Amino acid sequence: MRGIRSGLCILTILWFGLGGGLTGNGEGIAEAAPSAIPPFELVTLAGEVYSHETITGRPTLLVFWAPWCKVCQRELPSLSDFYQRKKPARLRVVSIGFADTRSHVEAFVKASPGTFVFPTAYDEDRWTARAFNVNATPTSVLVDAQGHIVLVHRGAGILQNAKFQEFLSALTE
Repeated sequence: MRGIRSGLCILTILWFGLGGGLTGNGEGIAEAAPSAIPPFELVTLAGEVYSHETITGRPTLLVFWAPWCKVCQRELPSLSDFYQRKKPARLRVVSIGFADTRSHVEAFVKASPGTFVFPTAYDEDRWTARAFNVNATPTSVLVDAQGHIVLVHRGAGILQNAKFQEFLSALTE
């Protein structure tokens, strides 16, 4: 079953990465025009509540992932390393496990404590993923302090995305 899931993850990323219905640059990236974030509410595994209301006021990177996704398994440690090394004080990162059972998400997080240095939530029934039109793993959604989506990045490499880098530079000015 996990082999099938991994294959689906790869096919999904290939589909989006090759431009299957998205406007992007062929590298699995699709940029969104600034738009207001949809209503959502998530409770982290530690019991913290994040919603469209609580994240407004501070730039936030929402990272949607699944435990079975091989790309996610490589991308999340890179994001964790960046977060610990750069300590972007003004940027909040929230990881969101979805597309699997809660027990699989919790087990993956527990088995990788050094990776999950930021709050991690489970998206029950994919409500939040649907609200953000997320249908591929990993997908990163960058939200500015005003609560507007400024970037949607599908696939690996959010840290190398030029628009993400520009956004980070603007935060440190």
